[in-house]
Amino acid sequence: MEIKFTIAKRAATPAEGGEIRLQPRLEKRPTVNAVEFQRGPLRFNSSISSGELVHALGDLQRVMLHEMEKGNAVNLPGIGTFRLSLKGEIEVKDGYYHGRDVHVAGINFQPDRELLSKVQAFTVSQAPYGQAIQAEEDDINERFTALFADHETITHKNVRYAFELTLTPHRVSSLLQRLVREGRLIRIGDGCQSRYRPAPGHFGR
Repeated sequence: MEIKFTIAKRAATPAEGGEIRLQPRLEKRPTVNAVEFQRGPLRFNSSISSGELVHALGDLQRVMLHEMEKGNAVNLPGIGTFRLSLKGEIEVKDGYYHGRDVHVAGINFQPDRELLSKVQAFTVSQAPYGQAIQAEEDDINERFTALFADHETITHKNVRYAFELTLTPHRVSSLLQRLVREGRLIRIGDGCQSRYRPAPGHFGR
């Protein structure tokens, strides 16, 4: 079985020559619920039932929350290591460093070395699936429409994850600013608290 991909355009950085570059993007596929999979006809042989798997996952979540609340990283053997990601600003007051709006922004995941090795051995088809080249504007419309199908307003972080972390934070900021200038997005708030909602007639609204 081969993994399929589509082709997307992106603007290259000055170091890359500043021209439009083409890059492969994983074909959109459904998200598989591991528990539901183990309840189905294609389930793998296992020493535990799907119900026991649910309880085991619940126990793992409690352990992860217990340890990450203390700032610890958590390793799931054979899966990988999870670490908190912080976001915020640092300022100096009276010669001391202080945080301003420092908060947990997300979770970073580092896959287990053996798991990563096996994933990297997957076969990827060398022929694009479907349309050969998807214009950047079509790509933007598709991803933002999907975002606003789930969110009334979005943040900088939402956009980065919607583009599968292929855009740098600076590129995301530039894109959001452009869409605001073009009247396709409406900005709410300032700085790191900024949120965005679609202007009427844009992104499925």
